[in-house]
Amino acid sequence: MKRVVTAVLVLTAIMAFSAYGAGRRAETGTRLKTLNWVAPGEVTTMDSGKSYDTISWEQLELFNESLYKINGDNEPVPALAAALPAVSADGLTLTIDLRPNIAFSDGTRITAHDFVYAAQRIADPATGSQSANRITYFKNASDIIAGKQPPENLGIRALSDSRLEITLTAPNPYINTELSNVLLAPVNRAFAQEKGAAYGLSSENLLASGPFVLTGWNGANISWKYVKNPHYWDAANIYFDEINVQVVKETATGVALYEAGNLDGAAVSGEYLNAYRGTADLVSVKTLRMTNLELGISSNQYLQNLNLRKALLLAVDRNELAQSILNGDGIPSVGVIPNGIAVSPVNGKSIADDFGVLVSTNIPEAKRHFAQALRELGVSTLTLRLVTTDNDEGTKTGQYLQSVYETNLPGLKIDLANVPASVRFQEMMAYKFDLALGGWTGEFNPATYIKQFETSNEHNHGRWVSPEVTALIDALENSDGTNFALRWEHLREANKYLVDNVVTVPLVQAAKSYLINPKLKGYVVHVLGTAIDITHAYFE
Repeated sequence: MKRVVTAVLVLTAIMAFSAYGAGRRAETGTRLKTLNWVAPGEVTTMDSGKSYDTISWEQLELFNESLYKINGDNEPVPALAAALPAVSADGLTLTIDLRPNIAFSDGTRITAHDFVYAAQRIADPATGSQSANRITYFKNASDIIAGKQPPENLGIRALSDSRLEITLTAPNPYINTELSNVLLAPVNRAFAQEKGAAYGLSSENLLASGPFVLTGWNGANISWKYVKNPHYWDAANIYFDEINVQVVKETATGVALYEAGNLDGAAVSGEYLNAYRGTADLVSVKTLRMTNLELGISSNQYLQNLNLRKALLLAVDRNELAQSILNGDGIPSVGVIPNGIAVSPVNGKSIADDFGVLVSTNIPEAKRHFAQALRELGVSTLTLRLVTTDNDEGTKTGQYLQSVYETNLPGLKIDLANVPASVRFQEMMAYKFDLALGGWTGEFNPATYIKQFETSNEHNHGRWVSPEVTALIDALENSDGTNFALRWEHLREANKYLVDNVVTVPLVQAAKSYLINPKLKGYVVHVLGTAIDITHAYFE
């Protein structure tokens, strides 16, 4: 019966999506100017200043652009900026010139004032941005976010319509990459204020600064379209006239749509990886996304027990999860910070080699900690609810965790809740959950993986309170300055602190695999941010 239902759902999806084009079996005429693409879940927001999840960022990068963009070598290159910043001798002041011919999708010129407004809007507590702590490298940002200074005091100002000046809290070796974040895409103040609370909630209430214009998105639907932005500065090198996007959560459905020619790309995992290995269709990308089991420490009194948290950490076989459950679509975590993001400035060693592998599997120790936790808590059994996204990866990982915890920790029951991504985000951002399958995709700044667990950070979902982490973040962002050896030691200390206290349970460092039409060329593969950048893609 399950197979019949699945087959019906897949057939329905194919029939529904066939209206988007004739499929890649018949690439002629206008079909060559149309790309049929996929999104892994519903979009939580298209407001760049309020964006906080990878699903939204993937979409934002199609119609928004920042000062810089990450290229195929994972390096920042000029986008709306004319060149990389000129940096003062003390490393605190950046001067950035904009391209002369940049405009929003309605033809309005993009000026330096639009970048100033975008940054101030993020820092302003009234905006309610859940990514405000990502821009604390701007001078005064932390005080503004805390309501201690007005947004106008943020370390960014327009020297003219075409020149920006940015003042940093401390020298930042990753600043060019930080400024490539679509979070900082320009926002037209007059347009945003005219739209008011409706800004960013539908395609009609947005302006594009990037290569495409979003259409047909009402804030909740599972299909939408992008059309080429004629006012984009590099429009001559944008090939597609339109990109049709369909939300596809189940791998089987995505593969069926792809094979039927109704999608030019589809996420693939599990057994499908083996089926397509060695074919021209399969593209795999290592990413900097860390998948963690997040702990509702503040909302569940039992999870405030360190022995219980240690049991959860030690009972998971990360290699089994990466290889057997995710079929190689990931590698075991070595700690909170992903391996490969940076190397020691002293000896050139990687995170894994220099910091060591801090997370491991030890079932006898897990049982011992769990038994001790039950005694300390005065209970004989525990039930914890685990929230995961209702796509294939989330479902399979959730089922695996349920199995290993209930098998390895007798007396523990895991209730699974597979929900849409937007619902999972809402629960986590409300800080009311037991366990949640989450994670973090940071910039090339390793400190971002520590910062998410700092006391005041919006994405400190367990509401962990730690003066130690706060002090380490302050050192990493301020007092360490250009002493990169000291900075590395503080990263080491913070990484170990978070694992020792089991503030989260690191699981795997993700790799993403896709089926991509072999005739599609010109896309860029990233380890940073969106795995597949299709903005300049074309059909051969």
